[in-house]
Amino acid sequence: MSHIFYFADYEILLGGKFKVWGQATLAYAVDDPQTFDPADLLQKIREQAADSHGVASDEVRIRSLNRL
Repeated sequence: MSHIFYFADYEILLGGKFKVWGQATLAYAVDDPQTFDPADLLQKIREQAADSHGVASDEVRIRSLNRL
């Protein structure tokens, strides 16, 4: 298993406008590099950001995602 580290910049939709901005890091564990799923990575980052702000993950928009 290998861990790949990512940094994301995001914004959160509140009241129909993007009003909250933030950053997050994630250690993404991959058993086999061939099974890497970019959609799963994005969802994990969105869930982490949503949990930290008490909103639903579909209210989080990733502005940039960088591998560290």
